[in-house]
Amino acid sequence: MWREYRTEIIALLCVIVLIPAAFAVGRMIDRGLLSGAHPLEDYNERDPCPSDASLTSTCWIAYYEAFVEKYPAVEALADLKTRYDAGEGAKGFCHPLLHIVGAAAGREYGSVGEAYKHGETFCRSGYHHGVLEGLFGEDGDKLLTELDSLCAAIEGKERYSYNYFSCVHGIGHGLMAYFDHDLFASIAACDRLSGAWEESSCHGGVFMENVISNTLEEPSKFLKDDDPLYPCNAVAETYRAQCYLMQTSHMLVIFEGDFEKTFAACRTAGVHQKTCFQSIGRDASGWSYGNPESTISLCAAGTTLEERSACLTGAAADYIQSYGEARARSLCALGEDGARIPCIQTVEWHVKTL
Repeated sequence: MWREYRTEIIALLCVIVLIPAAFAVGRMIDRGLLSGAHPLEDYNERDPCPSDASLTSTCWIAYYEAFVEKYPAVEALADLKTRYDAGEGAKGFCHPLLHIVGAAAGREYGSVGEAYKHGETFCRSGYHHGVLEGLFGEDGDKLLTELDSLCAAIEGKERYSYNYFSCVHGIGHGLMAYFDHDLFASIAACDRLSGAWEESSCHGGVFMENVISNTLEEPSKFLKDDDPLYPCNAVAETYRAQCYLMQTSHMLVIFEGDFEKTFAACRTAGVHQKTCFQSIGRDASGWSYGNPESTISLCAAGTTLEERSACLTGAAADYIQSYGEARARSLCALGEDGARIPCIQTVEWHVKTL
């Protein structure tokens, strides 16, 4: 049982969040109506995406896609880390950008194990997820017949380490690339893996990819603006928990950043309400840039202690990966009576087991 719970815990640590700075410029801007990445020869300039372009995923994606065409993936990773640490616009889009870098590494090194040796887990292991996308893009037909072997050599497999999770979760991303983002075909392919934990972790990668790859130019066929719960309310019950762990990032787009409406939508998720509230917490972590008071304020949109407590727990889980254990504990300490102790207990459990 703990393995299934562990899958949900790590998934909360791993999922990308929407960044409010980009959202504030406008949904259409974030989805690609502005561009302007500098030519690759200017890759070492301080600001490859100046002015409003720094708040668009299109500009940064174009920059790193060009980068990995000309330079090794390790150099792209170093460049992105520098810009991330400097707090530039790339920080807001670091996870999907790391998918680009990781995919290039997968193609370069030809195996998960070798590519992982040259990567890092920062920004929710976007690099690790991308590696699988790159490998599936190169030889997906072959990989589809040997899913169990892809992550077999990853360190810590026997204890379900974070790297092992990132690899199996990454298979979900890779399958989405292989099946041209067909969500139902991808989750069915995850079921070829041996082990319920591995299957569930892979499903999480599929649902995550479904949300983060949704753009104005190439909208997902498996997200609906008029049905905030879709596809979670359309997939089989066995897949729904993993779906709801991601779904609120899409809800916050269609509700234009309204956390009250997002809580209201989660209340219609039936037995998965709590999971949905935890997903809101993960998003609150990102929208508040790790500011505990702001995170608490966003979770306060919940109307009951249960809702706010689940939100706080989800936020704290994300804090561990995004801002460190100390910040996660500080966040829990600010929680209201009835939410504070469960949050602290959850953080300590995460730290001990992950």
